[in-house]
Amino acid sequence: MNIFKIIKHFFLSIFVLILIILLLQFVVNTKYTFPTPHTFQGEYIYNPYRNIDNTKWRLANFHAHNRKFFGNKKIAANSVQKLDSLYKYFGFSIISISDYQCINLYEGKNKWYVPVYEHGFLYYKNHQLILNAKKVNWQDFPFRQTLSNEQFIIDQLKKDTTVIITIVHPIYRKAYSFNDFKYLSNYDCLEIANHDRLFTFCYDTILSNGHTAFLMADDDAHDPTNLEDICSSFNLINSDMIKDSILHSLRTGRSIGVKFNIVSYKTNEEKRAALLKLPEVKSITFKNDTLAVSLNQSVKTIKFIGQKGIEKKSMTNCSTGYYFFALEDTYIRTVIECNDGTIYFLNPLLRYNGITLTNYAPSYNILKTWTWRSIVLGILVLTFIIWYRKK
Repeated sequence: MNIFKIIKHFFLSIFVLILIILLLQFVVNTKYTFPTPHTFQGEYIYNPYRNIDNTKWRLANFHAHNRKFFGNKKIAANSVQKLDSLYKYFGFSIISISDYQCINLYEGKNKWYVPVYEHGFLYYKNHQLILNAKKVNWQDFPFRQTLSNEQFIIDQLKKDTTVIITIVHPIYRKAYSFNDFKYLSNYDCLEIANHDRLFTFCYDTILSNGHTAFLMADDDAHDPTNLEDICSSFNLINSDMIKDSILHSLRTGRSIGVKFNIVSYKTNEEKRAALLKLPEVKSITFKNDTLAVSLNQSVKTIKFIGQKGIEKKSMTNCSTGYYFFALEDTYIRTVIECNDGTIYFLNPLLRYNGITLTNYAPSYNILKTWTWRSIVLGILVLTFIIWYRKK
């Protein structure tokens, strides 16, 4: 066989492989029927911060890497300890290293340890953090994903109902669209702040279409030597230092996402000192249809955001903010901007029936799925018959 035939067979094999992958992703894969979105409804208001204990706020980060996907493993092993030590220096109680497609066991001996990895390993960044993971799931799609592709991956990850799924950096490389968030379900959290990016529009799209998802904020750090990589975004979680308590707080919204304004700090020492000076949340209460948020010092603004991301009320230069939950309000989330530019994102108060939070999901479209599969099977059978008769 000459070189030209080898090249020809090589490219033919590549073409056939790509064709098979395309068929599997866009034709053969499970198809869903998505319900028409609707707002949160009900005469009751769910307050995720009900009866919180103000002595139990913990600093936590669940999204950090000690190496890139194809990074040097030997260097990575040394940097795990450095990364962990740096977070402890800043006062973090809960530290997770979310390696790509790998569960890092570095802090596994602690009762608070939450096993986590970042799922997704192809060019388009449809990535999820899988918290409380027991094993790594390698299912993914290589090309830009359809809505059904995205839902299928989430559902496969959620087969283990004990895990918490957080969609991370949602619009990076246009992984998810705003339209996707009108329909997707079966995940638990959205990363509202990631390193130097904010995804508030995504979050308000989710909430405005009646999907119960709580927020997280994480560094997505890749380089601990970069001053802006560590402690740029983090979580305040109200929980005991036990894994089950931490997971329960995340599932029920007993947490706050923080976008720390670190641009003016030149050293880690300066950054640590500024962290200690941040306002403390004293109380988040809901009584007589009024949401009240109180801090231990005055802040620049306290804003209350409602349906479609509309600002319903803003208060300036105050340590307490309050908002009356009106009949037309479907959800209200609070955003606090501190005097140094740091932003606190609180989980939303939302309408529900008093028993269970809204959780409407797409259904498996058997007819559409098997119609397309039958068409592909028919074409393959017909192609084989034609090929066989020509022999």
